[in-house]
This record gives sequence, structure tokens and C-alpha cells, in this order.
Amino acid sequence: MRLALKIDVDTYRGVADGGDRLATYLHERDIPASFFVTLGPDASGWAATRMFRHRGFAKKMTRTNAISIYGWRTVFSGTLLPPRPIGASFKKTLQRWAALGFEVSPHGFNHIRWHDQAAGWTVERAQEELSRATAIYQKIFGRLPESFGAPGWQAGEGTWRAMESHHLLYHSDSRGQRPFFPQFNGSALKTLEIPTTMATWDEMLAWDRMEPDQLSVESWKQLDQNRLNVWTVHAEFEGQRYFPQFKNFIERLEAKGVDWIFLPEFAKMILRNRKDVPAAMIGPAELPGRAGRVSCQKAELWTNAS
Repeated sequence: MRLALKIDVDTYRGVADGGDRLATYLHERDIPASFFVTLGPDASGWAATRMFRHRGFAKKMTRTNAISIYGWRTVFSGTLLPPRPIGASFKKTLQRWAALGFEVSPHGFNHIRWHDQAAGWTVERAQEELSRATAIYQKIFGRLPESFGAPGWQAGEGTWRAMESHHLLYHSDSRGQRPFFPQFNGSALKTLEIPTTMATWDEMLAWDRMEPDQLSVESWKQLDQNRLNVWTVHAEFEGQRYFPQFKNFIERLEAKGVDWIFLPEFAKMILRNRKDVPAAMIGPAELPGRAGRVSCQKAELWTNAS
């Protein structure tokens, strides 16, 4: 069973606490992972406005006990309290993660802005946000990023066409079944998309009658023997309050002989035979437990990128 671990780090606290805990634990067990880190200001306080725009947001916040996970400093960051810069504040931490062998890549500049607006952005608007994140990344690592993970799985033609000029190895911006080349107006783009295939724990905790001790059991049911499973975890969830459940699931996976896959190595491998990778369109869809809609892979079209 093949499983790739993708870790989204959305907030200042996510780097300082959860992200560092996950990096230390995974390094000790020699498990590869890709960390996608928001690099601009932590403006998480503005997420509260989703309560009026996204059905199910209030329920999710209550079911997941969001205040205890994020803390009051994060809840008011960017509104009642000034936003704290994430990338600039944790240069040495992010460099250390990379030195441990993890992939560290951008998760946008302003997480809230990307999450709430990016699916409808023009190429020019998306390029502005990407350029800001890339500039910070270059200051930290002295090189350009090779991948990108969109906040909230929000992607569209504008964001993906903008990413083409950055010549990424891959991006992981959607939910779907397997890797593909995004297609728009009958033409496939050249940058590989590797979608998240499994439900996330913050979504599952919003399901009716779901309890924390059931998370690993339900995640196990989603694993598919016949494809690459991509599991996205959040530093703020699995790295903090739900770290014990995360450890238990990792130990169960290892006991069953899971084959851990490192996303950049996987991307390089399948790109050697680009003709075998399908093209696919995306569209907005609702997922159980997630407020609002996310960008999801649609039917595959075997007219792939050259």
C-alpha cells in the first residue's frame, strides 16, 4: 500500500508548535513528508467571516473545538491583533525541516485570501500572490520552489496558468483520485497535479457521530491498494491536539507494511512517462465535513500534455 504524506501549515502557531512536533517525530521514524507552509502574514482572524458565507462552517468549528486548537492569538490574528509574519519569523525552523530531508514548499502568501478568493482569480492576480510567496521562499532557501500546495484546495484556470511560468515539478491543489494534467478549453497544461485522495481529519471530525478515537479506523477504510494514496494532515490538528491519534495511525500503518512515498520523487518518476498521465478538468464540489466548495478532479481525458 502506497501512501504519501502532505502536511499543510496554515498559521504562525502551526509552525511553532505542531509543525515542529511532526517534523521531529517523522524524522525519528524515517518517514518522508512534504510540508506546505503559508509564508506571508497570519491573518487567520478573517476566517470568522466564513460563518456568514459557508454553510457548515460554524458546525465544523464547534465539532473540532477550533478555539482550543488554534488558540485565541490565532483566532484574532489580522483583525483585533496584528498579523504575524510566518515565513520571515521561522527561517531557521523551515531550513531545519529541509535539512532533515523533508520537502518544504509554499502554501500561499496570505492563506485566508487564497482560500477565499483564488479559485476565481485571473492569471495576473494569481501571479501577484505567487510572486510574493516565492520572494519569501527565495530569501529563506536561496532557490526557487519546486512545488506548491494551494490553501483550502482552491484552484482554477487563473492560478494554474500562473503556475506554468514558475516551472514547478508539480502542484497539489485539488482533491481527486490520481495525478493528472489540468485541462482547460481542450488544452492540457504542462505542470503535474497530484491531488489529495483522502478525507482530512478536520473534515471527518465534523461528520455526525465521529469521535477522535474513530479517526484512524475511518482513514484506514479510505486507503486504496491500487493507487497512490495522498493524505493531507494539518500541523494545527494532527501536530497538536490530535497528535496521539496521529501517532497511533502511523504505527498501525507501519505495522501493516505501508510503502511511504515522497511526493517529489514520485512526481519525477511518473513524469518520465508523461504520455501515461491523463489530463482532467476540475470543478467546485462540496465534500462531507468541509464548509464551502473545493476544487475537485473531474473525468479523466486521455489527451495529455506533451
